[in-house]
Amino acid sequence: MNNLYRKFKVLIFIAINLVCANSFAQLPSGLVLKDISGGTFTMGSNTLMGSPTQQSAAPEHQVTLSPYSIGETEVTNSQYTEFLNEAYTDGLLEIITGTMGPDNGKRLVQGTASSNFSGKVFYNLDGTRVLKDHDDSDGDANEFTGDVEPENPLNVSYIDFDVTTSLFYVKDPHNATDFNWVDVCNYQDYGTTPMLPTGAILNDFDDWAGAGLNYSNELQYWTIGNPAAAVNLPTQNEVSNWPVTFIRWYGAKAFAEYYELSLPTEAQWEFVAKGGQNFQYAVHDGSDVADANWNAAGMGNLATGHVREAISGTVNPFGVYNLAGNAWEWIEDNYVEPYDIAAVTDPLILEAGSTSRCWRGGSWNYHEATLQSAARFADEENRGNDHFGFRVVGTNSIVGVIENKSDLNISLSPNPATNSISITTNNNSLLTVVGFNTIGKLVYSSTHSNGDLIDISSFEKGIYFFQIEDQTIKILKQ
Repeated sequence: MNNLYRKFKVLIFIAINLVCANSFAQLPSGLVLKDISGGTFTMGSNTLMGSPTQQSAAPEHQVTLSPYSIGETEVTNSQYTEFLNEAYTDGLLEIITGTMGPDNGKRLVQGTASSNFSGKVFYNLDGTRVLKDHDDSDGDANEFTGDVEPENPLNVSYIDFDVTTSLFYVKDPHNATDFNWVDVCNYQDYGTTPMLPTGAILNDFDDWAGAGLNYSNELQYWTIGNPAAAVNLPTQNEVSNWPVTFIRWYGAKAFAEYYELSLPTEAQWEFVAKGGQNFQYAVHDGSDVADANWNAAGMGNLATGHVREAISGTVNPFGVYNLAGNAWEWIEDNYVEPYDIAAVTDPLILEAGSTSRCWRGGSWNYHEATLQSAARFADEENRGNDHFGFRVVGTNSIVGVIENKSDLNISLSPNPATNSISITTNNNSLLTVVGFNTIGKLVYSSTHSNGDLIDISSFEKGIYFFQIEDQTIKILKQ
């Protein structure tokens, strides 16, 4: 067994470096990566809806992708909280107070000098809903001057920092210490200088409490003395599972790198969004936009909603949720338009000096054209408000045989597996089966023959290596 153990240590070291198995085991709770086999597809579209610039930015061309994996969902508030706490303990981030523009006076999470993102802002702990002149009722043709119509007050930052425990946590909408919803509903109109609030303090609490303009009733019956009475208000558990928003590009990138993952390239994102069938829209069947979370009221109209839970709507053919709508998703690439139409393999666009990054998929407060699987958009790396989110990509985890030195035809299925795996082999004799986890610890040892089941129901989620005679097989336990 000692020789076998030493052999497995070598195999596991190689496998981890090939597929980042160790990082998989450390992912935040509930973060699942779906394996994508890759292949060649037509990226872009010559029949896009949208502005002339948007229509011309994505000409069709052939792209070939290697296998990869992609987040089943957008990263959630609870998952990002886990990252913040781990990175804070490692000395990789700190909390500062912003001094310029919209960040003035806000508590910001940024990278420390010890990190790869020194001075780069990740997240706004004090993020509040967007204030815009959605309907241009004042006739000044500027969304950020004059009278405004505030968005739903629930579009706020849901992660905070407890100075007593030195821990980040997800706030509770029903906790009056975390949220005084009357105060959250305070706002001011703008003056003639864009985004500069001025004049009297206004309040639209009634509009979101089933009265006034009656945009929604989520705050109905809420009082500071009895916040539990607001039965339409989402729970702490629900908002924990909402996509994290108020994320800057560097906040998404830092999360991905911490777990040895990446942000999707435009090509990787679009391949999944097209569902293997050249979908027009990034929804489950390519056409049912009613299943997505977007602003059906249309451009120029106030969106009264907010993000919904990351696992919601109908899953697409690759097992992925909410590529269309919900939250915009930051992309690895810098934004360059239009594409080069030459055929390419595994493209990644990086432009020296560029601070413009792609984002894809639309969001809860954007219009239908943004839901198109080939539509391209971008923003500056240092921006991020109530509709900026992200998902991650990793290495494809289903590789099956790592090493085979014999003529035995052995396979284990299914892979990935949940409760058990079945042995299929052309050898009718008893076979010695041993299993190790990614740090080389023996987790299984027995003898089996063709058709036998190996019970892995008690294994933690992650990657395991099974040695059967001279064959080594890697299994993903979901």
